[in-house]
Amino acid sequence: MRLASAEAEIAYRWTPDELKIGQFFGVEMVACRLPGGEAVDTIVVDAQMPAHGHGMNYRPRSTRLAPDRYLVSGLMLHMAGHWRVTFDLFQGTKRTRLTHDVTLKP
Repeated sequence: MRLASAEAEIAYRWTPDELKIGQFFGVEMVACRLPGGEAVDTIVVDAQMPAHGHGMNYRPRSTRLAPDRYLVSGLMLHMAGHWRVTFDLFQGTKRTRLTHDVTLKP
């Protein structure tokens, strides 16, 4: 999957491929700098349920595997419904937020 903005782009995949309620998962990512953009220093991934006004019960951990490659582990969507996964990419002092909406059925 891919997400992009005017400042940055990521290619990513869930691990495991299928997200299930109450099961830990991770995301492997490659951050792509757009022409003239700064390198991505850090990526922070989180998830919220906009309709419920809350997020996950766990704090995920981001690991830089190599330049522009990241693994985030410890994510868990603990209930059915609409979730918004946020990817905050930090390039120097600038933050770019990309989002992916997920709906988990009971």
